Amino acid sequence: MDLMGKELFEKIREEKKSGKFLVAQIAPAMRVSIGEEFGLPAGTETTGKLISLLKSLGFDEVIDTSFGADAIIYIEAKEFAKMLESGKGNFPFFNSCCVGWREYAGKRHPEIMPQISNIVTPMMMAGSIAKLFFSKEWKVNPENMTVVGIMPCTLKKHETVFKMPNGLRYVDYVVTTRELGDWARQEKLDLNEMEEGKMTEISVPSKDGVIFGTTGGITEALITSIADYLGEKKEVLELRKNENLREYKFKIGKYELDVAVVYGYPALEKLLEKIKQGSKYHFVEVMQCMYGCVGGPGQPIPKEKDAMLKRSEALRKIADESKEKTPMNLKAIRMLDPSFFEHLALKGTSRCFAYFSGKNE
Repeated sequence: MDLMGKELFEKIREEKKSGKFLVAQIAPAMRVSIGEEFGLPAGTETTGKLISLLKSLGFDEVIDTSFGADAIIYIEAKEFAKMLESGKGNFPFFNSCCVGWREYAGKRHPEIMPQISNIVTPMMMAGSIAKLFFSKEWKVNPENMTVVGIMPCTLKKHETVFKMPNGLRYVDYVVTTRELGDWARQEKLDLNEMEEGKMTEISVPSKDGVIFGTTGGITEALITSIADYLGEKKEVLELRKNENLREYKFKIGKYELDVAVVYGYPALEKLLEKIKQGSKYHFVEVMQCMYGCVGGPGQPIPKEKDAMLKRSEALRKIADESKEKTPMNLKAIRMLDPSFFEHLALKGTSRCFAYFSGKNE
């Protein structure tokens, strides 16, 4: 369902007219980039105004995709800790949240697909949580709910084909940053004139969930969450650099972890060659775009030379303002049914990986 532009906006309007309960979910990178569509400097934080804009476009609730990232890192940190404790991990372990990276791996490096995390993306996770759990809070039938991802990446539209085991789609439509700007202008709405809206309280994320949207953020989230799970508080601010290939060593309790952070495929190929030559890593973060999702293909065309860097730095600052630093103690995470993580999040993704390997079921 790779709808785009006016056809996409009209389809969402039709869903609203038909009585569907519309839920928008905001990717972390959106809050520091949508302002550029309305003349604001790169990196301007606009979360509150963005929520009000989406409500003005007809959405009933607005949730944070970062909470989906929290749910993912909550699962992965526990699984990673178990791999360390057992000594049986299939290292290096790669992230799965970047669509472009998964597609690239499936076509160019299928041999490493078993080492990519077998878990849905933050957008898909947030969509499933909205339909299976938040729907109860809102007293809405999940079958009458339409979830729309507000995303920095055009490739996220590919994920609207995937269905949960119950037959419902994780996410029904995706609107990119530039498309949202076009939609608002079509409706004669201006982000600058919006009041400060509030996110649905049950989807308020931790620092780790927010920082997913920029390079090094996934690794920071994983390291700090593993440490928290193992009873250790840890900051890893050295990850907040922006070179396209970086390597680090971290010590958590008795474990020493070697990790790498990479964005862009030329840098990835260099790293994969190092792995072939014998370099060892426990975790590798791969993002397709410069500086991660803040540089996604659905983002505003930069008008400032360092626009993507400003977005990245702003997102890190916003993440640091979060009350909770990791998802391990988030009340909303603890409210979720444990079987959800086991059966939907971990076991419901084989179709996704078959698709990205060119073997769609």
